[in-house]
Amino acid sequence: MNRLICSFDCLHDNRVLSYYTDFETHTLRLNTQTEAGEKVSGCFTGLLAHRFENVTQDNILFGMDEITVEGFFEQYKDLLAHSLQYGFPACCSIEELRERMTQEKIRVFVIDSSLGLCGLVLAQEVELQCQ
Repeated sequence: MNRLICSFDCLHDNRVLSYYTDFETHTLRLNTQTEAGEKVSGCFTGLLAHRFENVTQDNILFGMDEITVEGFFEQYKDLLAHSLQYGFPACCSIEELRERMTQEKIRVFVIDSSLGLCGLVLAQEVELQCQ
């Protein structure tokens, strides 16, 4: 089963400058910088949840991929079995989460790390902007 929908190559080897979540507007912004100094910002809208791990002062991304929802449930079934009981994402069961993601057209973005920050973003859209 091919889980990959697309890769966001413009984030490869970018240093994370900052990120912030606005729970009121359901957005997450990830600000990065390329090795050449170009700033690349990712704005996730329709945010359902995010989970970042290994966050340090110096985070370098390996990249970001969008995977299928089915791939998400297959690849992260152990994480979900544990984390749903603590409210991540804010659903009572895997079936409820699957239904909500389908109804709200939630997509799955996986952030891989070269150093530090890695994780998941569950959101409706992402827009990357180069500055």
